[in-house]
Amino acid sequence: MHPRGQNGGRADPELPELETGVRLLDVDGDERATGPLHSLVLDHLLMNDGNAVWVDAAGHAVSQSLASLAPSGRTLDRIRVARGFTAYQHYSLVRRLPEQVDEDTSLVVCPAFDHFYRDTETYADEGDELFLRALATVASVADEYDVPVLVTRSKQDSFSDPLAAAATETIRCEQTKFGPRFVGDEFETLVYPMEDGTVQTTLSFWRCVLEARVSAAETTTTPEVAHGAY
Repeated sequence: MHPRGQNGGRADPELPELETGVRLLDVDGDERATGPLHSLVLDHLLMNDGNAVWVDAAGHAVSQSLASLAPSGRTLDRIRVARGFTAYQHYSLVRRLPEQVDEDTSLVVCPAFDHFYRDTETYADEGDELFLRALATVASVADEYDVPVLVTRSKQDSFSDPLAAAATETIRCEQTKFGPRFVGDEFETLVYPMEDGTVQTTLSFWRCVLEARVSAAETTTTPEVAHGAY
């Protein structure tokens, strides 16, 4: 992850740059929060060519939230979403990722990666086994196709520890009294300072970040969005 943080001496706000490999985003205090995840996804698409392949779990691919943050609706057209509702469905979608990722794919998104595998629907250790196999698949996709795979987890505990162990880097998002802050190996961002001495926080903060990318979005040719199954 290149250190685009600290604003690099520029006035434009910055977010962590997602590089090749499994990138784990941990949101302190609320793993269900979608703002940080959506912001990283949209920022990546605004700064890079290509599309995002999204395997959703626990309702993280919220169109309204994404639309409220995106400076251009065309950016959303570059996200292909597949939704699973059980451990087996999610596992099947993840196993099909090698068929869905190609030279036009610049990002793979798998939020709440561990969510379904905790379900009592699976037998004994079957959930653990499916979880580890799915994790091996996304790690292989990241290596083979040289793309970043952005994942989150529904809970930070021993069950999801293999996800943290497999991640090339863990990006932590902390909610401070001054606003959201990303912390990574070589990156730290606090809030976006305003000329009058105030700071932008929450949704306003994310919009400031993403509006700085609008010029990139305006020059992107986008395919039609696909929801549901691949």
